[in-house]
Amino acid sequence: MTIARLLLLFCLCALAWCARAELLLDGVRGDVADNILVHTSLNDEPCDAPRWRIQQRRRDLAKQVNLALQAFGYYRASFTQTFTETPQCWQLTLTVEPGPRVLWRNIDVQLLDQPPALDESVLMLVQQPPLLPGAGLIHKDYDNYKASLLDSVKAQGYWRASFAQAELAIHPDDLAADAHLHLQLGPRYQFGQFNFSPVPLDQDLLHRLTGDVEGEPYTADALQDIYAQLQASNYFRSVLINPHINQNDDDQIVPMDVDLSMASQTSFGAGVGFSTDQGPRVRGDYQNRYFNEWGHKYRLDALVSRDLQEMSGTYTIPRAEAYREWYEISGGWIRESTSSYESTATTTRVRAVEAFAGDWILNTGVNLRRESYVIGSEPADEKWLIVPGAGFSWVDSETAVRQTYGLRFEAELTGSSQYWLSDVDYLQLRLKGKVIFPLGEKGRLLTRAEVAGTLKDDFSELPPSVRFFTGGDNSVRGYAYQSIGTENAEGEVIGGSHLAVLSAEYDYLFLPNWSASVFFDAGDAFDKAVNYKRGAGIGVRWYSPVGPLRLDIAVPLDREAGDGNYRLHIAVGADL
Repeated sequence: MTIARLLLLFCLCALAWCARAELLLDGVRGDVADNILVHTSLNDEPCDAPRWRIQQRRRDLAKQVNLALQAFGYYRASFTQTFTETPQCWQLTLTVEPGPRVLWRNIDVQLLDQPPALDESVLMLVQQPPLLPGAGLIHKDYDNYKASLLDSVKAQGYWRASFAQAELAIHPDDLAADAHLHLQLGPRYQFGQFNFSPVPLDQDLLHRLTGDVEGEPYTADALQDIYAQLQASNYFRSVLINPHINQNDDDQIVPMDVDLSMASQTSFGAGVGFSTDQGPRVRGDYQNRYFNEWGHKYRLDALVSRDLQEMSGTYTIPRAEAYREWYEISGGWIRESTSSYESTATTTRVRAVEAFAGDWILNTGVNLRRESYVIGSEPADEKWLIVPGAGFSWVDSETAVRQTYGLRFEAELTGSSQYWLSDVDYLQLRLKGKVIFPLGEKGRLLTRAEVAGTLKDDFSELPPSVRFFTGGDNSVRGYAYQSIGTENAEGEVIGGSHLAVLSAEYDYLFLPNWSASVFFDAGDAFDKAVNYKRGAGIGVRWYSPVGPLRLDIAVPLDREAGDGNYRLHIAVGADL
């Protein structure tokens, strides 16, 4: 084959490839233009379509274009066609004059049998519909609102709800549209009996996990709460709830079939890590998710690091409202060594935990602690403590590895007295808070604060677990772990009866899983007058599949003799 023939063949192929059927629009754009293209059958015809079919599609074009324009309120539109055809293909240019638009005029939405109590979201949907007088008519908005209104009342248990009147009146001459939606609610359905699939758990426990809702009004939100309660119990791998709604049932009762698949009864976990506070560490855990038919469970944990060794076990017993309250009985052994003190303790704790609406959690209980310790060069000592206390916490956060929004608040009040055979008298209050919020598209600000105070007879009698120390990866960076506090006459850190720690950090995401940060920390553990130690620095974060890894270089701004010029901090864990 000669070069000339090759070039000719190439040109013919290029022309054939470039030629394509096309419907071009002029005069409209955006959603209106897209709607015309979707509704015109001519737009789907290829270059080699039979000529008779092209002509048929052109005859249907006027009706299709008008319907597409009327969907957006253009009832006085006009358009012209310019059709061109070559041996290779065809092309049509549609010049559209949409004309004036029909606007909403009267929006009449009523509940014909409004009950004494109705969900606020449904009332807002009725009283403030998204169809606004003076706005351009869009048929889809009307259809969506009508469906949303009906779905919302059915989600509140009104399964017989129907429209006594549902009318959209178009007045093209007046360029006006009126909507009349009159909704008849009918009776409200109620939760019926819960029927559970066979599982190795007591039926009474299963009913306590769902809550006492039988006879209560059926709502989609309540059903979702029940699903969440069952999932959060940690007993089940999967939960499927099937409500049996019979709109012809005169009793208006919704029986519930609950299909449960049990999670593995036991699990093991192990891991290795590193932090500058504790050095290399190894941890392990074992848990039994349902030790018996009453849903009791237990967990064993162990952690070994350079400066901290800990073993503990917790036994959990569901209470009456099992989905939100339980008892915990725990015990453990812990040994800790820092630059300020060495401590070995055994603990036994009994507490009651209760979850409230809004993610508030309250715990009350008593802790029995025997602690042997050495602080600085002071003589070794041992204390026996019986410590009742109460605390509550609240968390609102995202589940993403890099959280751009989050709030955490914790408070705890504890005390001990010789009146109930403790060796030390004190009363202690501790408050902690952390806030994360976005700054720009890729930035965020992380702030935290911790304050605490102790009423005591003799500070020297307090063991390390009751004194306050600060400094380290998660408090005041730039200083060694637990190295900040009141000093004795020999210059040794002996802690304080009060605590104040503040921190602010700006973090910027420069790669999908990497961010850089700058931070400033300040804090002190003191007895009478606060003397803040300040630290500042820069850091980098890697958001790994198992959680954030933080690496910081911090400079102590109030260093003393023996302090370095900077300190490296490495930590792993969630930001909140």
